[in-house]
Amino acid sequence: MDKAEAFTIFASTFVLPAFRERFVHEALKQPAKLLSRICHNIDDVFSPTLVGNKATYEESAACFLLQGPRGFIATTWGKASRCMGLGDGCLIIDATGATFYAETEAVRGGPSIAYAGGS
Repeated sequence: MDKAEAFTIFASTFVLPAFRERFVHEALKQPAKLLSRICHNIDDVFSPTLVGNKATYEESAACFLLQGPRGFIATTWGKASRCMGLGDGCLIIDATGATFYAETEAVRGGPSIAYAGGS
């Protein structure tokens, strides 16, 4: 499955309905803008019901990691999980689109906020 397919499946399952089409566009064409949303305006992307959920994954399973201006990179969950909890902001989407982990950027005096879903 390629990125576009994974992002479309992911968006249809986890992203707020009003933002789904825009999500796929930004994921493919404007990843820096999407990362800024994840870091600073995550409520535009995901329902608050996903806050504090756990993502179940295999360490060796393929995923796409968005952290930094390079856009999404293909990696494994084991490697991508090293970005969790750092407070830098990230989005990890399983290569099947069925699982994700997102984290806002930490703010002065407060921790980052994690959103997750899937199994």
